[in-house]
Amino acid sequence: MYVQVAADLRRRIEAGEYPPRRRLPSVVALEHEYGVARNTVLKAIGLLRNSGIVYTVRNWGTVVRGTGAVVVMEPGSRGIYREATDREREQLDLAEGTAVFVVERADGEMEVLPAAEVEVRGPES
Repeated sequence: MYVQVAADLRRRIEAGEYPPRRRLPSVVALEHEYGVARNTVLKAIGLLRNSGIVYTVRNWGTVVRGTGAVVVMEPGSRGIYREATDREREQLDLAEGTAVFVVERADGEMEVLPAAEVEVRGPES
């Protein structure tokens, strides 16, 4: 049964019902929606996680993985969202008014990425 639940969740993710970087409904909500036991939902989520479709953040929930770059914010780094400059728009082939995410690393390195394609995470524990 968990394979069927995972397949349906995957279909819904691919259809855009659960967009990238957004949480799936809670385990309890999915239990009720699918009429299955908690363990079945947890196994379905595990299957999606092992497939790289979602990831789980402890004490927060399961999140649909983004399709773009994953930026890990290490201690001493900072990141900001802002509108792209003319030069950045040209280099990244972006439309006017598009946002970028700028990462300034502790070592002085700087990286500019299209904001819509970035998934920001903290350091792994």
